[in-house]
Amino acid sequence: MPSVRPVPAGLRPAAVVAAALVTVALVLAGALAGPLAAPARALSPAVVVTSDFEAGLDGWQARGAATVSTTAVGARGTGSLLVQDRVDPWDGALIPVTEVFEPGTTYTVGLWLRLPDGAGSADLRVSVQRDVDGVASYETLTTVEGVTSQWREVTATYTPGPFDTASLYVESVSSPADLMVDDVLVSGIRYTPDLSVTPVSDEVSVPFGIAVEPQDVLGGRGDLLAHHAEQITPGNQMKPESIQPTEGTFTFGAADGLVDWAIEHDMRVYGHTLLWHQQTPAWFFQRDGAALTTSSADQALLRERLRTHIEAIADHYRETYGEYGTAGNPIFAFDVVNEVIDENQSDGLRRSEWYRVLGPSYIADAFRYARAAFGPEVLLFINDYNSEYPDKRAPYLRLVTDLLAQGVPVDGVGHQLHVEVGRSIPMIEDTIEAFEALPVRQAVTELDVSAYRDSGEQWTAPPAARLIEQGYYYRDMFAMLEQHARSFESITVWGLEDSRTWLRSGAAPLLFDGQLQVKPAYWGIVDPSRIGTTPTPTVTPTVSPSPSVSASPSVSPSVSPSPSVSPSVSASPSVSPSVSASPTAGPACRVTFTSNDWSTGFTAGVRVTHQGTTALSGWTLRFTFPGGQQVTQGWSATWTQSGSTVTATNAAWNGRLAPGGSVDIGFNGSHPGTNPRPTSFALNGVTCTLA
Repeated sequence: MPSVRPVPAGLRPAAVVAAALVTVALVLAGALAGPLAAPARALSPAVVVTSDFEAGLDGWQARGAATVSTTAVGARGTGSLLVQDRVDPWDGALIPVTEVFEPGTTYTVGLWLRLPDGAGSADLRVSVQRDVDGVASYETLTTVEGVTSQWREVTATYTPGPFDTASLYVESVSSPADLMVDDVLVSGIRYTPDLSVTPVSDEVSVPFGIAVEPQDVLGGRGDLLAHHAEQITPGNQMKPESIQPTEGTFTFGAADGLVDWAIEHDMRVYGHTLLWHQQTPAWFFQRDGAALTTSSADQALLRERLRTHIEAIADHYRETYGEYGTAGNPIFAFDVVNEVIDENQSDGLRRSEWYRVLGPSYIADAFRYARAAFGPEVLLFINDYNSEYPDKRAPYLRLVTDLLAQGVPVDGVGHQLHVEVGRSIPMIEDTIEAFEALPVRQAVTELDVSAYRDSGEQWTAPPAARLIEQGYYYRDMFAMLEQHARSFESITVWGLEDSRTWLRSGAAPLLFDGQLQVKPAYWGIVDPSRIGTTPTPTVTPTVSPSPSVSASPSVSPSVSPSPSVSPSVSASPSVSPSVSASPTAGPACRVTFTSNDWSTGFTAGVRVTHQGTTALSGWTLRFTFPGGQQVTQGWSATWTQSGSTVTATNAAWNGRLAPGGSVDIGFNGSHPGTNPRPTSFALNGVTCTLA
C-alpha cells in the first residue's frame, strides 16, 4: 500500500518534462501510439525516459532540500547524477513523468544507484508521487538495502493509477546520505487481454468478484476485469484511513471512482471495511494527542467516533447513488468488522485498541450501528483469515453464535482464504460445514493461492510445473466450493493479476499473469482439461486437524503484511497417496518446516511426523533459531522461547501421536532483516530428519 510521507518543503509540481526528456518523448511518439496499443505478446516496450547524465541533468531536478549536479563517475559511462545537501530521507532527485506516464500502463524502471566514496551504506528507495485533486500519494517501487560506494543495478515494475501530476524520484529509508544515480531507463507497455476466453463468472454458480485498486479499472486491466467479474471489492479505498484520515474530514474520491466504474459495468460492490485494527488512523484512539483510557467518557467518545464513521459512509453512498437495494446503488454488502479473532486469547478475541478501550462490546456495537445506518438491504459481514484452521474456527464460530444469540444483526461470515498450493481443502470444507449450522450467509472474501511452499523458494517466475499444480489446486478448491454453493453469497479473488499481488514477488497467486493472460489457475476453474499435466503426478496430503501455517490478513498490495505459506504439495490430477502406518527406519521423527517472510516478520508452519514404533502420549519439539528470530504468536501447541531455543509442547487435543502420524503446528515470528531456517529439530529429545 502507498506509504504516507510528508510533502517535502519547496517541492514544485512539474507539468512539463525537461527538454531532453521531451526530445525522447517526441522521437518515440510513433512507438507510444503504436506498440502501447497493440496486443501484449506482440510488443517491444516503448522507452519513455532515458537519462545517462553524460551531457547534463537530463530533466532531473532536486526534491525537497537536496541539490543535484552531475559528476564524472558513471556506472557505465563517464557521468552520473550526484544528490547532495539532503536533510530528510525524502529529500532526493526527481524527474517529472506527467507527460509520459499513462494511468493503467505497466512500466519497467531500471537504474543504477550508489553512494559516494566513504559514505558508508544506506537503504535507498525508488518511488513515485501521484497528485490527484491536490492530494498526494507516495508509492514505493522498490527498496534497495545496503547500498554502498559500489554501483547497484535496480529494476522494478510499476502501474500508475489516475493522476493530475506525477514524478519518479529516488529517496532513502532513513539516512539522508549523499547518493548517486545513473543510466535510468523506463519503458512502458499496455497489455491487451484475450477477451475471447470464457468469463470466470460464467463457470462459477455464485457471484464471482475481484478485489481491485484504481489502476485495475484502467486500460486493458479494466477490460479484463469487466470480462470476468460480476462484483468488485475496493482493496483499500473504503478502509478507515482512506475514508476519514483526520477526524471530520471524509475523502470518498478514490472509492467513488470504483463505485462509478462498477455502475458503468453493471457490477455489484462489496464494501471493505468499516472497522479494523489496522489502517485505522491513530486519532480514533486519542484525545488531545493522548491515548484514550477505559474511562466512561473515553469509551463514549470512541463509540461515538465509530458510529459517526459508519453513518457518514452509509449516508454518503445513499445520497450519492440512491437508496440501498435500488438499481442505482450497487453496494450490497459490507465487511463491518475485520480480523477480530485471536485464537491464542482465552476469549478468542484480538487485543486491539478497540478491545483495550471498549472490551468485546465494540463488535456488537459496530453491527448495530451499521444496521441502523445502512438499513436491511445491505448484508453485514464479519471477516477473518485462517478460519479454516480448527483452533481459529472454534472461537470464530463461538463469536458469531454468541452475537446471533444476542440479536446482533450479523448476516454473513467471510473466509479470506489467503492460502498456498497444498493447503488442506478438506480442512476448509470443515469450516464451511460448521458455519452452515448457523443462519448466516458465507463468502470467500480474499482468495489467493501462493505458488511458494516456503521462504526457501525464490524465483522471478514460478516453474511451469508449479503453475500446473496451482491450476489443479484451484480446480479442487472451486469444485469443493460449488458443493456448498447454496451457502455462499459470493466468491472473491484478492487481486486481478500476478504483477500487483500484495504477496512477495514470484508468488503468482492469481488467475491471470502480469501480461493479463490466462494461467493454469484460470483453466482450473473454467476448463480443467486445459490445465496441462505435471511430469510426475503430485498428491493431496492427509492433514491432521491442527493448522499447519498461518495465512495473511486482509491487506492489499499495500496493506498489512501477513503471508501465506505452504507446507505441502497440492493435488494434480486425481492421485491419492497410499500411506503406510508402519514406521520407517532411521530417526524416530521427521520435520517439515515452511516459512513465508515479509519485511521484519514471517509465518512458519511445522509438520512433525512420528516415525517410532509406539504411540506418543505427549510430545515436545525443540529447535534453535540461527538468526535472532523471535516467536510472537503460535498455535496448536504451547510455545516458549529462551534465548534462541524454541520449545513447542502439545496442546490438549493433539498430544497423542500414533506411529506414522503427523501433527501440524505453527507460529508468527519476527526477524532482524534476514530469516535463515532452523536446521535441527528434536522430538522428545530425539533428533529428527529435516524434510
